[in-house]
Amino acid sequence: MVVEMIPRPYQQEAIDALDLHLRTKKNNPCVVLPTGAGKSPVIAWALQRWKQAYPPLRAIILAHRTELVEQNAEEMEGISGENVGIYAASIDRRDTNTAITYASIDSVAKRHGEFPPCDIMIIDEAHRIPAKGEGKYRTFIAAMLKYNPAMRVVGFTATPYRMGCGPICHKDHILNEVCYEANIAALIKDGYLCPLRAKTSDHRPDLSAVKKSNGDYQIADLAREVDKVVVEAVAEIVGIINKDNRKSVVVFCVNSEHCQHVSDCFKAHGIHAPTVTGKTAPEKRKQTVDDFRAGKTRVLCNINVYTEGFNVKQVDCVVLLRPTLSSGLFSQMVGRGLRLHPQKDNCLVLDYGQNIETHGPLDRIDGGNVRLAKCKDCHEMFSHAVGACPSCGWTLPKREVERMEAEETERILHAARAAEVAILSNQEQLLDVDEVTCAIHPCKGAPAKLRVSYRCGLQMVHEWLDLDGDNASKSKAQAWWAQRFGWPEAQTMTVNNALSDMFVGQRIHNKTKTIVVTMDSGNAFRIVRHNLKG
Repeated sequence: MVVEMIPRPYQQEAIDALDLHLRTKKNNPCVVLPTGAGKSPVIAWALQRWKQAYPPLRAIILAHRTELVEQNAEEMEGISGENVGIYAASIDRRDTNTAITYASIDSVAKRHGEFPPCDIMIIDEAHRIPAKGEGKYRTFIAAMLKYNPAMRVVGFTATPYRMGCGPICHKDHILNEVCYEANIAALIKDGYLCPLRAKTSDHRPDLSAVKKSNGDYQIADLAREVDKVVVEAVAEIVGIINKDNRKSVVVFCVNSEHCQHVSDCFKAHGIHAPTVTGKTAPEKRKQTVDDFRAGKTRVLCNINVYTEGFNVKQVDCVVLLRPTLSSGLFSQMVGRGLRLHPQKDNCLVLDYGQNIETHGPLDRIDGGNVRLAKCKDCHEMFSHAVGACPSCGWTLPKREVERMEAEETERILHAARAAEVAILSNQEQLLDVDEVTCAIHPCKGAPAKLRVSYRCGLQMVHEWLDLDGDNASKSKAQAWWAQRFGWPEAQTMTVNNALSDMFVGQRIHNKTKTIVVTMDSGNAFRIVRHNLKG
């Protein structure tokens, strides 16, 4: 049955941008839509448009899980009314003669010879395409391009970056350019995604000695550390979800042993929290999700199973008991709570893995820059993630690859951290002030200002007082000073007078308990208000 659906404004923008890109450029585009923003219908509407313009069109849409294959196919049939094919061995479907086929990459990777040439190949969760090697996606894409060298590859993802690779779009990668990207904060503001709240805790593991492997924490080493705080963390989680009346809680764990320990701790508090891992039988996994969706189960523990393709809209709490250096994994875990549902006003993110501190606000993650390498033979610059020069084939030495990956890990670990409770950049963040310093700030063509700098952990936040300025700005600066030190001192205060006091920074610090900040468009903190000591 055809369901009458009208694209939301940003969905229509995405369809138009993708269509324009394919008509005017020769490279392969990627559409970036946050979890819950509706990638499946956007894919269906785009295919419908192209099919109407070119009836002989053949397309194949790849996903890595059968659930995603079925979900996307149902969306297409509901929007267009057209019968589509499905190729997924796990559900015993192997359609190859349909114009539009939704397929599991695991099922078709070595069966490209069964398909006729395609005009369009769409990759859902496109961040899974490796930048190099002979993986399933790259092998299948290469084979299909032999049948039709003009075939276009289109990516859809919520996280356009990959650990150890950076952004997935680059001239040397399969996907070359982001043609459209929707911003999470804007979609929340416009009412298309669920608002997020975040809390961190003192019950979190010491990650300083945890080994790293392939750009992320080594699982066995990580599991030993996080397991040390499980009892205290779960006790706190239970208190929070009971107080907030959270009804659908998804918990992300590290490995099977850790996941079972977490489940047992919930059970000790009278809460049934079944576990789902990659080894859980499909029938049991489906039943567990069905019970969770029906409200029969309140808490669901998993290991990276529900980072993608988990469409349970009523999730109102996401618990991160799994630290990660992967921006994509962090974004995917939090994204489980972004979908709208009548039973929830917001989704609470409980971070016990220092993930918000590591990666920053969810809507400001960009995966860094593409790391470039220089060919020793032809001197061309290329993405180090592909491992070899696209022009002459010179291969990056293994030692150089390892060095660049180690540098990337260090960059993530030692980059400026975000505030502990900032899950979105436009949310207010409360920062403890560790130190205050003052300095002169020269202004071209105007009197110098007093720069007041607050050190809050690893963050530096600044504001400027125009004590020598014109009437309006000077009055504002004097009011700031009077709030701390009284009007008599404020009325005579100048920049030079302030700096003549060698303890002025300490005096301001003594009056300042915390500051509340937001992040501006330039990724700099702006002070919203000060919480002063009595």
